[in-house]
Amino acid sequence: MENIDFSAFLKDENAEKAKQGIVINTGNGIMHLFGAVKNSDYVGLGDDALFFAPFCSRDDVEKIMNPKSASDYLLKLRAESIVDNPRLIRVFLKRKAGYTNWSLSEYYKKQDRDPLYLKFLSKGNYDKLKNVPAGSAYINTVNAVCSKSPKGNVIAVSEPLEQYLYFMNIFFYGDDFGIDEHNRFNAFLIAQRLIAGFESPDFDLDPRCILPESVEIFMSGLTNIQYQFILGHEYSHHLLGHLSDANLVSTNFSEIVRGFEGTYKLSHYKYSHKLEYDADWHAIKFIKGNKQFRNDVANGAFLALMYMKVSSMVLDYINPARSTLMSTHPDPIQRIWKLRARLNNKLGFDRDQLTNNISFLESYTNDFLNHFVAFNFDDFEKYGSVYLPSYKKKLLIDRLDF
Repeated sequence: MENIDFSAFLKDENAEKAKQGIVINTGNGIMHLFGAVKNSDYVGLGDDALFFAPFCSRDDVEKIMNPKSASDYLLKLRAESIVDNPRLIRVFLKRKAGYTNWSLSEYYKKQDRDPLYLKFLSKGNYDKLKNVPAGSAYINTVNAVCSKSPKGNVIAVSEPLEQYLYFMNIFFYGDDFGIDEHNRFNAFLIAQRLIAGFESPDFDLDPRCILPESVEIFMSGLTNIQYQFILGHEYSHHLLGHLSDANLVSTNFSEIVRGFEGTYKLSHYKYSHKLEYDADWHAIKFIKGNKQFRNDVANGAFLALMYMKVSSMVLDYINPARSTLMSTHPDPIQRIWKLRARLNNKLGFDRDQLTNNISFLESYTNDFLNHFVAFNFDDFEKYGSVYLPSYKKKLLIDRLDF
């Protein structure tokens, strides 16, 4: 996208320069102009192509409008998750600003986490998985999904899921790094608001905290390990032959991406509880040649499942009739004990450690619900941002500062 001269608009007495473009108070609301695209750059691709133009290259749009490979279908899933969310478009404009030749597909190729999991598989299993497109997408139901496309299966891991795990890790381990109770509580609050859909998805634009480097390395590293388990779980469904058409369901994309306004449907796999338990175990079992990585992934699995348990308590409290992808999975505590029973006793947290951690998390969550959410329900459900006050020195003004 070329730089746009907004000087003519600034002659309006109600106009104000923003971080991206300008903001105009029309009297009936705020209008934010933050860019423009040339119709001529997308000739021949149809009118819908222009909706993707702000955050996609022409090559991206061609693939989205006419996907020819499984990788193209993963790109389409990624783009559809952004297109109807103005704030996410701003997030990707921020990401785009750091590139000379921007492409959404190339961005994700660079940003997808190092495929550690694939490095520690047998050659046979590696060969079966190496061509399965997998990586992050901004599906804002906090989950991972394996979908079937006409050209093969693709795996997408929710970016908000990664952010959720990151803030839960700050809450759970923050005391070890001198992060006080108030900041840890806010990290827990951010995580629960993320999973419930109330926290604004603009972490690139407005970071909730800037942690000391050593703390950031630990929290990001642990989040990466948990990501490897989630990816390994989805890969295990492939390796175990769980991807039967009998397990396919078709879901309107609006049930996976809040605010989506189109008719795009996603065919994805829904598994029995037994198949989910098997995928948990084999995500660890399939790891070869590195005992430390296997142990780390086992603990990453236990932590992620404990976190999901307390968040299911929060979701059940605020919406007892909820129906989400997460609710189709077995109870996370059952998954923990099934996994613990099948793993080598030398791997991961032992039963006493798990029992103590689960007890702490459930007790904390009950207090959170009974003493905070019960008296601050409107604040909990208010769309916006929560910060770690000791690690956010300056509060920024939306659109003007970011």
